[in-house]
Amino acid sequence: MEISQRQIFSDSASKKIFLFSNLVISFGILMVTVGGEWDITNHLLNKPETFFAPPHALLYTGVAIALIGTVVMFSRWNSFSNDFKTAYRFPTKLGIIGIFLLVGAGPIDFLWHSNFGLDGLLSPPHQMLLSGMMVCSVASMISILRFGQDFRGKKYSLHHFLVVIALLPVLLVSTGFLYSFSLPFSDTDYFNFNPEKNFAVVFATISMPFLISSVLVMCSKASNFKFGILSITGILLLVINAATSIVANPALEYTIPFYFMIIIPFVASDVILTYSQSKKAIWAAGGILGTTFPFLYFPLITYAFNEVVYDRVISASMIMSVYFEWLPIVYPIVVGPAIIMGILGTKFAQKALSKIST
Repeated sequence: MEISQRQIFSDSASKKIFLFSNLVISFGILMVTVGGEWDITNHLLNKPETFFAPPHALLYTGVAIALIGTVVMFSRWNSFSNDFKTAYRFPTKLGIIGIFLLVGAGPIDFLWHSNFGLDGLLSPPHQMLLSGMMVCSVASMISILRFGQDFRGKKYSLHHFLVVIALLPVLLVSTGFLYSFSLPFSDTDYFNFNPEKNFAVVFATISMPFLISSVLVMCSKASNFKFGILSITGILLLVINAATSIVANPALEYTIPFYFMIIIPFVASDVILTYSQSKKAIWAAGGILGTTFPFLYFPLITYAFNEVVYDRVISASMIMSVYFEWLPIVYPIVVGPAIIMGILGTKFAQKALSKIST
């Protein structure tokens, strides 16, 4: 009996460490994405850059944290009984693949810079880095959501709020992929990987509403539609975007109150999903969330639509004026597709969660 109790205690402790290690991985990926967005802004502001620049330091610290978390995660998973081991085999293997991509992107990026100078968003090293980040964040998301599904009852618990940590890095990394195929930031001395401008705006109009809706609705559904989880995730996203893309540019400081008005549709969608989980209510929330994309992705989205509407060379000080020029022209055109893609995002969220739960 004593041995059995010790074994139960040991298994319980290992499972908690396993969960914590996945949270550490998610946090590490979150640091990498924040460092990456900050680095983009510094490039747009033409700030002098060194290898030890603050955005780079944040990025590589995040990689180190994710690597440590992965090592601990694998060691704990390897000690579990067969049933628990089987349940988490896929996300654990996915996490290992992701960390290899993430760590391997570093030396490849160094070689690229050594031979070709600056690289753009769509360069092979950046895409390898983003792929590693995505695989790691998805792996941790699956483990965190799967682990907590038995603990998220009618009352609020810690596991409801862990949904935020699970899904926020996925949302930010996915945004990085969408930026790669939407923004004209991939034309360098040796290669021009810039997406074709018409493709870029169509891609942004389709993919961005879908992403926002699917991830935020997934947040709500994964927390049993508890009020606040969707809103917290959305607000943290706004804070990170504002800190890395708006506050860093003094010319945009006046737009901060405008930017944080996006909290209103986030909270409205949260309220809708809290009080009704009917198909129409979920679609309404998804449609509302989808329409926020031209505001949520300010200021960087300015560069995508400028290519089609004005085709101007935009300096950091011009972003605000150009954005508010094209917004009244573009928004009536994109709001319909944004609603449709937001609704489709809710369908994806429901299917993805059903897969994670099994």
